Amino acid sequence: MELVPLTREPQVPDRGQSTALVPLATTGLRRAGRELPPVCLALSSSTLIGLRVYLDEFARQLTQQKPTSTTARTYFKRGRIFISWLEQGGDSQLRRLDRVCLEAYRAFLDQRFSNLRTKNGYLTAVRQFLAWLVPLHPGLVNPADFVQGWRCSRQHMRRHLPVEDAKALLATLESDPRKTDVQRARNVAMAYLMLKTGLRTIEVSRARIEHLQELVPGEKWRLWVHGKGRASADESVQVLKEVYDRIQAYLALRPQPLQGSDPLFATTACYDRGGNVVTPAEKRLSTRAIHRIITEGLLLAGVKKPGIVVHSLRHSTPTFALLNDANPTRVQKMMRHQHYATTEIYVEEVQRLLEGAEDAVTQI
Repeated sequence: MELVPLTREPQVPDRGQSTALVPLATTGLRRAGRELPPVCLALSSSTLIGLRVYLDEFARQLTQQKPTSTTARTYFKRGRIFISWLEQGGDSQLRRLDRVCLEAYRAFLDQRFSNLRTKNGYLTAVRQFLAWLVPLHPGLVNPADFVQGWRCSRQHMRRHLPVEDAKALLATLESDPRKTDVQRARNVAMAYLMLKTGLRTIEVSRARIEHLQELVPGEKWRLWVHGKGRASADESVQVLKEVYDRIQAYLALRPQPLQGSDPLFATTACYDRGGNVVTPAEKRLSTRAIHRIITEGLLLAGVKKPGIVVHSLRHSTPTFALLNDANPTRVQKMMRHQHYATTEIYVEEVQRLLEGAEDAVTQI
């Protein structure tokens, strides 16, 4: 990247060129001995224009580093919201991009969003953007380093399904009188696979027939998983015989012949009152369709309670495994957690469930 020297007169950048970066106006003077004191950005009109150009470049570089990741798009969207907030100038006293300004933005996020993780996500986007921007301007201080985020609980807000409720869900999906035979077979096979392997809805949607491969003849199979943020199916989970049999029973009901590139769980044809096709058959199920199918099953089974959502099926998998004394490291691999700290949350929740100190309070 080529930076224009700060001594030149700032020019209005071309909004279509994200690589043409411009200097940002800063506050502060050089001390004796030509030392550059810490400075911060003055919120002038040229600075705000420059911030948008820098944000374009920041997102472009992130996209180059991880072409299949959605992080760059998320950071860019949230960065634009931050710059728009600066442009609106809600507080006339905020004339510099300093700690006071970031504290005011934190208060704005606190009022706008209720979810702590959402608020932290917006603040993180600004923090990452400024951390990238600061090295480009000697002496510039990152004000986000002095602003704390929101402390989130290490416990999951969504609960796992109790065993009996999970069985009730499967029984309901298998006997739903509103569905056709192929729809019932598909729905129960899909829910069973999610409960036994912890697949996310996006991973179920992306699964193809060719991803299901034999691992141990007649006993175990491997399903290659195309996870979120991944370019291809490069992770796998084990599929046991009882789950494999459910999937094969469903595939046998689908129109033949099937190709390896066909979706593992496909749509069925849906028509409107005029006989027009609304949803064509043999297309991959969308994540929205999977959410609707599982949510309807939870409601029909009478197990839809506060904290019980579609993602509860994924929460149930490591919980059931740990309750049966599974090794936490094996659980981490099964769930495809990048960091063990994520798996440790499940370990702590199971320990709390089995060894709660409240059971020892027997005096009253």
